[in-house]
Amino acid sequence: METSDQKKEDLDKLLIRIKELEERVARLETGPIKQEEDSYVRIFSKKATSDQSSEGIEVVRNDSVESRIGEYGMAWLGNIVLLFGILFMTQFLRIREQELLSLALGLVSVVAVYLTGYLTRRSIPYLSRLFGYNGHILLFIIAMQVYLLPGNRLIDNALIGEGIVLIVVISLLYLAFRRKSQVLAVISWMMAVVAAVASNSTHLMLSLMVGVAWSALFFTVRYHWWTALIISIILVYSTFLIWILGDPFVTHHTQIISSHQFSYLYLFACAMAYTFLATQPRSEHFKESLLNGAIMLNGLGFSTLLVISVLSFFPDNYFLLFGVIATCCMGFSVWIQSRVTWERIAAFYALYGFIALSICVAGAFQFPRAFLPLALQSMLVVSVALWFRSRFIVVMNTLLFAGLLITYLALPGNLNSINFTFALVALLTARVLNWKKKRLEIRTELIRNVYLVAGASMLLFSLHEVVPAHFVSLSWVLTAVVLFLLSLLLHNIKYRWLAIATMVVTVFYVFIVDLKSISLGYRIVALMLISIISLGISIFYSRRLRESKGDSD
Repeated sequence: METSDQKKEDLDKLLIRIKELEERVARLETGPIKQEEDSYVRIFSKKATSDQSSEGIEVVRNDSVESRIGEYGMAWLGNIVLLFGILFMTQFLRIREQELLSLALGLVSVVAVYLTGYLTRRSIPYLSRLFGYNGHILLFIIAMQVYLLPGNRLIDNALIGEGIVLIVVISLLYLAFRRKSQVLAVISWMMAVVAAVASNSTHLMLSLMVGVAWSALFFTVRYHWWTALIISIILVYSTFLIWILGDPFVTHHTQIISSHQFSYLYLFACAMAYTFLATQPRSEHFKESLLNGAIMLNGLGFSTLLVISVLSFFPDNYFLLFGVIATCCMGFSVWIQSRVTWERIAAFYALYGFIALSICVAGAFQFPRAFLPLALQSMLVVSVALWFRSRFIVVMNTLLFAGLLITYLALPGNLNSINFTFALVALLTARVLNWKKKRLEIRTELIRNVYLVAGASMLLFSLHEVVPAHFVSLSWVLTAVVLFLLSLLLHNIKYRWLAIATMVVTVFYVFIVDLKSISLGYRIVALMLISIISLGISIFYSRRLRESKGDSD
């Protein structure tokens, strides 16, 4: 029998075992829950971290936008409000007839704004720069109030009043030069335009524009300010347009001014300033695309104002003006071609000069006599194109020649001398282009074909006009023979095509016109001659084909 001590020991072991089992079951029950809780803790901690980071980015982004608006936007807003506030204060004193006090307040305000900008130049540079622009504008407006603004004049002496404004504008332009500030240069030019329009004085107005044009040339050459250059071109020619329309901003009505007052001299001076850009050598800052754009914009503005000026002031003696333009443009194009490397710009000025020369010739000779020198001028243009190696001039001259020929044929009163001139010029031009096609690098036959067809057609038309009616078909047959002989002499198939086309046209003319109008004898002669020549051409081609077959065999 077991003793009591053994029973007690076995009971203790059992209790211990039961306790271990309970602890083990408890661990099994609580373990997955704890792991799941731990996973949730990790997930939520990561999410919280990412939320905090995204919130931080958003805060930084919002803070950046807010900072920009606060720093730059509020700086602009504050300066604009400050400008109008000072102007309203000075205007308030003027209304109270305190002109001197108003002027003093304005000057003190300018000094205060400049001083504020100077003191903040290191701590707040952007705001300091805006204060500087604000001071410039205030100074200009106060200078304008001395004389140029109507109803606000402090003095009646035009020389002193305009002189004060000019001093301010020139000083700011010099400051732009010293600081190399493109923005300040543009602001100065705008001030010059405002002063010019407000003055309503032809010579001051246009002289200021000449100053703007030449200063723009200087800054472009010195600092390569192409944006400012384009703005200056627009400002200059817009001001010319305002002047020629009678300065409606001051007079409050629009009409073409009654007298030119030698405005064309100022216009030429402005155009010449921008033209001199082409004298600069090719470099990193002087690119052809930029220069071409500026030159084309200058040409467009100058041409527009020139046409308005001619129609308004020189309707009868415009040819002298265009003669001067033609001489200057062609001379300048030759100079560029010889000294500088801007081939396209040289071609542009040469073509512009020839167009001006055409207008000059038309005005000097009057139509239809003017068509004779205009047709001959086409050969001169081709000669220049060959020297310039310019396909552009050749193409444009072709279009102009075609337009000139169509205009001539559409107008009444054709002259035999002009008819033959057009024919010979077209045929000679085609021959010269074929002779020098390597120099011009013309890869298409279209241009030469246009001249050949135009020349042959005008030759037939000229013979039709000058030869008696019963000999027209005979003269055309002889023309076909000459063209065929030229094809053999020059070894050029195009003349043979022209000869064949001429024969076909002649046959149609004989059956449609001659058989009704000429006598029986002339009909027989024309038909037999056409038959003989046609058969002769056929025999020529037959022998040629036979010879070519023999050579191939």
